[in-house]
Amino acid sequence: MTQHHEQYAAGRSQAVTLIALGTLPTMAIASLVPGLPALFAHFRSTPNKELLVPMILTVPSLCVALFSAPIGVAADRWGRRPVLLIALAAFSLCGVLPMLFDDISSIIASRVVVGVAEAAVLTVGNALMGDYFDGELRRYWLGIQMSIGPFVATSYILIGGALASWSWRGPFLIYLIGLSVLGAALVFLHEPVSRGNPVIDSMAKSRFPWAATAQVGAMTLLVSVIFFLQAVQHGRIFSDLGVVTPAHIGWIVSVASAGTVVGGYVFKQLPPRPVAMLLAISFACYGVSYVGIGLSPNYWVGLAFDGVGQFAGGFVLPTLIAWALTKYDYEHRGRGMGFWGGCFFLGQFLSPPVMTLIAHGELSFLASVAVLGVLCLALAVIAAFVARSKQSAIAGDALRPGDVD
Repeated sequence: MTQHHEQYAAGRSQAVTLIALGTLPTMAIASLVPGLPALFAHFRSTPNKELLVPMILTVPSLCVALFSAPIGVAADRWGRRPVLLIALAAFSLCGVLPMLFDDISSIIASRVVVGVAEAAVLTVGNALMGDYFDGELRRYWLGIQMSIGPFVATSYILIGGALASWSWRGPFLIYLIGLSVLGAALVFLHEPVSRGNPVIDSMAKSRFPWAATAQVGAMTLLVSVIFFLQAVQHGRIFSDLGVVTPAHIGWIVSVASAGTVVGGYVFKQLPPRPVAMLLAISFACYGVSYVGIGLSPNYWVGLAFDGVGQFAGGFVLPTLIAWALTKYDYEHRGRGMGFWGGCFFLGQFLSPPVMTLIAHGELSFLASVAVLGVLCLALAVIAAFVARSKQSAIAGDALRPGDVD
């Protein structure tokens, strides 16, 4: 028992720092959401404001989708630590630059830099989670990371709202938090070394696992489109269910986000299972959630079903990250997790158009949510069938405590 606790304690400082890193991409949108009306008010005379003002929030996510893979290559070639430290400095300093600008073009340009830095933080942070930990420890810390995510996101929203009440520039001050994470990274995060056989390490590098990357990337993109229905369109869901004020929607979403905490905890505690079975559980929960939301008579019933979907999100994200990390040796982990991050955030961009395509101009929004739920239930059946088939590659990808890189 003592040895078990010593294993967790040994890398605690690194794990906590990596978890803090993982919260920073949330900041790019969550902290600015309450200030969006103030931004519209300030730039009300700006041509094309309906297009440009939302870009202040969304451009960083697009940059993550575009630049994660190239940054992963840079991290593999030049080292994790220097890429991460430069990114954290750029994230923090460019994050507060809009405090000095009045021109919306300059603000958006600074947000592009924030997005590129965010891509590096996400990619290198995930790679380091694989470098420092494996097996049970990796599962444990990923579960912790997912469990605290909703609390951090809610905190960013509340702080951003308080700062926005002072000035439209106020929410950008929250990026100074990145400097404290930079300090922790300087102290606790070292450049990892390959844990492999030194004889093998001295030989020519292996080929990049493109087939595994395509498999994980395709599944991540699919799950991301489903995941971001809630993350992007929560306001519309509850508005259509009868909630009138944005503040009321915020509180309801905060309550439902408890499901994410439970999902991360269950992932951490669940005995090893094939990845396909974990995905089947996730799709089933999404299916029940979205069908239930689409058919809910009021927002109280919708809240319960929304919590089931939040559980699925808290369960499936650490599943995907842990699965992706098993596919890459040290030398390819940066590029591999860069592709993973790119696929995940591409799903954020594609999710709203997919919902529009499902509606096809004939269905209401809630009806299209229910249709997506039916598709998720079908995917759950397929994934469960695959999990039972020993001849499928994905069925053999059990996330076991003994997994090593």
